[in-house]
Amino acid sequence: MKELILTPLKNENRGGDIIRSCSISRLNEGKEETSSQILWFQFPKVTEAPASDDCDSYLLSMLLEGMKENRKIIVKGSVSLELLSNLVELQSAWNKWLPKKYNVVDIEVDLIREPELRKKGAVCAFSGGVDATFSVWRHSQKKHSYRSQQINLCALIHGFDIPLTEQKAFDNAFIRAEKTLLDLELKLVQIKTNYREISKVLWPHSHALALVAALNQLKYQAGTGLIGSSESYDSLVIPWGSSPITDHLLSSDEFTVIHDGASHNRTEKVSEIAEWTTGANNLRVCWEGDVKDKNCGKCEKCIRTKLNFLACGFSIPKCFPTDTNLTEQIIKLKFRNDVERTEWAEIIKHADKNNIKADWKKAANTVIKRKSWYNFIKLK
Repeated sequence: MKELILTPLKNENRGGDIIRSCSISRLNEGKEETSSQILWFQFPKVTEAPASDDCDSYLLSMLLEGMKENRKIIVKGSVSLELLSNLVELQSAWNKWLPKKYNVVDIEVDLIREPELRKKGAVCAFSGGVDATFSVWRHSQKKHSYRSQQINLCALIHGFDIPLTEQKAFDNAFIRAEKTLLDLELKLVQIKTNYREISKVLWPHSHALALVAALNQLKYQAGTGLIGSSESYDSLVIPWGSSPITDHLLSSDEFTVIHDGASHNRTEKVSEIAEWTTGANNLRVCWEGDVKDKNCGKCEKCIRTKLNFLACGFSIPKCFPTDTNLTEQIIKLKFRNDVERTEWAEIIKHADKNNIKADWKKAANTVIKRKSWYNFIKLK
């Protein structure tokens, strides 16, 4: 039998931070296949942190690893009963979507924790991108009717889009995001993790699991986690790591996960964000540029976001470099997948609806008709 064993280590205090970690071992018929690894999360000291034997975040992090390798997952600690129940269903979803990649596996735990009273308020994952900025703005301004959440704090994760090796870039991104949230009197904390350094699962599949695992470190400061949506309800991408179909299945007894914003596509989100000048001028959407804490202004996502604003009749925000020739930038683009093509088609629809007349529309239509040079969906 192949097994993936998660053994929690004692919480450490280091300077002003708490480090929570877990040993990961892979066994085949009782023999260790490779050297064990250590998964860790580091975050500022809080009034109450998860106990050392609380393995919710470790199980979330390693679930797809176990499924991909077809290993029984053995947890040498405690796990929430609600989370265990939800992960049974989550496994079924991934197995139906990608049966050749992800197997349904057994999960064995030493202790099922008794439910605890969930803390009030929410923590919002905040990278400074369109999705997170929209969620923060909408909830802080009570624009989501009865579903509006009281945001207690926000978190920026180091080790996801900005590698752990790029400390200066992360520090700059944190300062920028902190100033943005200060405008709404919201606190930002940083969480570090080496998850991406040890994970073998595709990031487009695992990112929501990893994000909730990180946010779990703050569940006693806020019992609800807000994850900004990637796509709207009418253009969902399946399979994808974060989705309104499955994100709620990442919830536990102490931490409810809300997939937020699928009611709006990206251009509609930008239209709302434009009301918040500070938020718009401090967006950070780029992941392709050489400098991770700034927008390069030239990649597909940067150009697409600029067009999101133009399609709504707004000017390009100050977070992007001054353009010399936007139309020329557009013409040089080639889409990697049909998801990007769909996003651009939505932009044209909004521009037409708003009676926008500009040269960039003709250039965008030309690019939309081109064949993608790489199909991202091959990641299935």
